[in-house]
Amino acid sequence: MPELPSLVCPSCSGPIAAVECLDPVPKAMGFDDCLRRCAPCEIGASNASDRQVVTYIYRDPLKNIPVESREGAAEALSQAFNLRNRDSKRHHFGFSTSEDAVTWVVFTYLLRSGKLHAALWRAGLIANETPIVAPALLLWGAPIRNDARGATIRKRLSELCKSLREDPNSFSEPDVIIDLGESGLIFIEVKYLSGNDSKPDNYSGWSRYASAATLPWQFEDIKASGCYELARNWCLLKALAADRPASLVNLGPARLFSGAEGGRLDRFISALATDDLSHFKKVKWSDLLGKDWDDIPDWFAQFCRNRGLVA
Repeated sequence: MPELPSLVCPSCSGPIAAVECLDPVPKAMGFDDCLRRCAPCEIGASNASDRQVVTYIYRDPLKNIPVESREGAAEALSQAFNLRNRDSKRHHFGFSTSEDAVTWVVFTYLLRSGKLHAALWRAGLIANETPIVAPALLLWGAPIRNDARGATIRKRLSELCKSLREDPNSFSEPDVIIDLGESGLIFIEVKYLSGNDSKPDNYSGWSRYASAATLPWQFEDIKASGCYELARNWCLLKALAADRPASLVNLGPARLFSGAEGGRLDRFISALATDDLSHFKKVKWSDLLGKDWDDIPDWFAQFCRNRGLVA
């Protein structure tokens, strides 16, 4: 009879007891499927026998992020642009491997602390360290501050998705949109543990973006790269930015930009036909977050280190 080894709770540091179970061991799709749990913290451990690959799953998804970061998270998840994926997004927000949880904590901290503009400048995404206007931030199409600019961007994004004949229940959902007024527009495709998506060149969804005839890209090479989400984002970015500077950013760990994965991404970039106003940028987490952590609150520094975003 296989045994799942004991663990240490990531919240209270108390023991999570080992358990014996029947073979085959069921895959944990949520907290209720976890055979090992810290009952007081309501945290389950996935049913992996290797301690190094265990995923921790929180009964309350918001407890997967620091308490200092929870304000507004439930509302943003409920307003995510992709209607069909909302329930799944909230459910997986409670996994220790969640890309959305990392996105939320990092970008809301940078915005609320007034450090977002400096982070963009440090990563080479903007030319001026001093902001001309306050940035408007949307995560998954949901404005983080309920202001007129955020609402206008969301409305325009909806109109563009409709014009591309996207399914109203599964509109394109850029991970991060940062609007800097006349200084430009930034879309960020965030990667944490996974690589960029890969769709075959005969995937039916490609056809709606091939019709974006105003884009001078080499569409057959775009399809050959498989980078479907990035292609969708490029279409929307260019249309939303109009005559303003526009940058599409792939943010992730260094391994995202090397080897076969990096080669596939380079093929996509080469086919974009970027120009003086439109750019594609590769940015590592360490480039965005920097090395000076003297004035960073402990809770944020610990989150970033625990997630492996910085050393």
